Amino acid sequence: MFRRSCCIRPAVAFLLSLAISSPVIAQDGEPLGVEPEVSADGTKTVYPARYFARYSPLSLQDMLQRIPGASVQDSVATEERRGLRGNEDAILINGQQVTGKDSGGASALNRIAASQVDRIEIIRGTSSEVQSTTQRIINVILLEEADGTLTVTVAAPYYTGDRSIRPVTSISYSATEADRNYSIALQSDPRYRPWERSKITTDLTGQEILGSTESEQLDNYTVQTNGRYEQRFTSGSRLQLNGFGSWLINRRERREVLRDPQEPTADDLLADILEVDDRDRFTAEISADYSFPLGEGDTFTLLGLANWEKENRDREVFDLEPLDEPVQVQQTRQDIKTESIVRGTYDNTISPTLGAQLGVEGTLNTQDTDFDLAVLVNGELTPLPIFNSDGKVTEYRGEAFSTVRWQPFGNVQTETGFAVEASRITQKSADVDNARTLVFAKPTFNAYWDITKQDKVFFSVARDVKQLNFLEFVATITDRDQELEAGNPDLKPEKSWDTELGIEHRLADGAGVLSLTGFYRDVEDVSGRTTFNGLISQPGNIGGGEEYGAEAEASLQFAELNWWDGVLTASYLRRKTSVTDPFDGRVRRFGATPNWEFNFDYRHEVDFIIDGQLGINFNQAGSRFIYDLDYIERYKEGGSLTVSIEHNISDRFRINLSSNNFINRLLTRDRVLFAVQPGGGRIQTGERVERHKWGRIFNLFVRGTF
Repeated sequence: MFRRSCCIRPAVAFLLSLAISSPVIAQDGEPLGVEPEVSADGTKTVYPARYFARYSPLSLQDMLQRIPGASVQDSVATEERRGLRGNEDAILINGQQVTGKDSGGASALNRIAASQVDRIEIIRGTSSEVQSTTQRIINVILLEEADGTLTVTVAAPYYTGDRSIRPVTSISYSATEADRNYSIALQSDPRYRPWERSKITTDLTGQEILGSTESEQLDNYTVQTNGRYEQRFTSGSRLQLNGFGSWLINRRERREVLRDPQEPTADDLLADILEVDDRDRFTAEISADYSFPLGEGDTFTLLGLANWEKENRDREVFDLEPLDEPVQVQQTRQDIKTESIVRGTYDNTISPTLGAQLGVEGTLNTQDTDFDLAVLVNGELTPLPIFNSDGKVTEYRGEAFSTVRWQPFGNVQTETGFAVEASRITQKSADVDNARTLVFAKPTFNAYWDITKQDKVFFSVARDVKQLNFLEFVATITDRDQELEAGNPDLKPEKSWDTELGIEHRLADGAGVLSLTGFYRDVEDVSGRTTFNGLISQPGNIGGGEEYGAEAEASLQFAELNWWDGVLTASYLRRKTSVTDPFDGRVRRFGATPNWEFNFDYRHEVDFIIDGQLGINFNQAGSRFIYDLDYIERYKEGGSLTVSIEHNISDRFRINLSSNNFINRLLTRDRVLFAVQPGGGRIQTGERVERHKWGRIFNLFVRGTF
């Protein structure tokens, strides 16, 4: 008891000193600085640039960190959807979205200097720029005139795994003028991730039958560039160009030693395997959109996007002992993906309370795969024929859509949308010649009711269709376990009816946001694992299922509560899923979807010693499962904690010290093993337990603006 008290008292004293040290609260209890401006109906909160003056931010990202409920992760965390409309995020610049899939609005945040920003608007409701969303919309308004700003970041991450330092460099430039604004960035980012694993395999009696230890080193080197240009014309029209390029080199080395647990002192090993996996990937994207007024309240926008990605992979497996053979397995693979999109939309403001949008979108997707595998037979590498290992998948897709936004009462907004999508998918190879047509109707309805100026109820129902992964159409070898998985040319997209009902309470004076959302999904063609020929598995659709749950979020700016200067954002999501397993007929949960997720982020302004900011970020999710033909796997990972301290050297320079994986979390993978029966079905044969660890990362970086 005495020892615990000795530990707690200094910690409490330290936290109290942080609160007392906050520079925002004056002696009379009134917050220093400028209050955010709230619209009369409470649907928009405006944070002028002078609101952030006390923090001397360098980038737009720094500014958003001080706004409760404006977390970038919360605003852009959307899964990839079909086409471009489904990937629209809730970040606007000058009221317009940044068109792109690999380079959307979130990618522009770090490139824009704080000196370029006039104000930030948090919108609660609908916007013609964002299709069918209940998220809070972030609209960044830039100054009409501002000097160009160069931002340079130099980082020195220290990896405890191999005690190495791999410098990271980022350079960006942004400028805004009377009729245009633009930004460009270049980043070099080498990374290292080591793993240490231990495996124990047992039979049904619990007797250990196999033991192994693994070590893995993953080296990544990425060079990335992106940029945005916006031109405004006196006619009221606007042109936006957006570009992105990335080159990734990835080298992974894994060594696994297998031993007989019944003879722990034996000198001879069962196997000593070395795997070397080299990959390089190049991605490029360019997009453009041009909008021009057609009359009073009418606008037409034409958009085009082209995305190209090429990945090469070479993998070799060596048997070091006891056979001492050079190469046991050799794998080569090349994947080339392209996506081209053209879209036209017509927006009409019929009255202040009524607006409509009509549009069409056309998409061409391709996936070209060349996969070869050779194994050692009688001392020679021999090509192994694999069904459906090569070929090209092509999808032509067209969509017509409409949206009507209506405000029947002063405190009620509605948004009704309807889209019809038709696509033609073909797959051609030496083994497969397949073609099919898919047609989907996708209605949506959103309603927003402002009960008071600070309380809002929102409701949403939508028909959703997920994006197909064309890599799953052809055969592959899984990364972790090196197991052959057949492709599925008949894979269908997962479809669902999604319903949300939530309430949001906004505290006075921009002090924070509290929200609670319940959701229900009725899902068709759930994605999962099925069997190809009773012997190997493949991705497939496993029937209907459902998902329901709730998410609570709290985001507070303590300075506006006349406490201390800190921003807290925390969320907790709880869900339940169910679907019938295709292998044993039992009702079970969705595979890769955890039952709960928790996120905590706190930023505290400190006036003494460090004269800067203390940041704490923690996130953790529940267990995930993989259900396959010959195993059921549970994947459980401890919480991830990141701690950072930032010191303001001057108004233009920051130095930051952070630690990732601060608590050195443990990842555990438990497998229940099955044997496949010749006549169908399976029987349990044993279990395997794996424990994974990787080292902490300490990072020192300096940011400066010029």
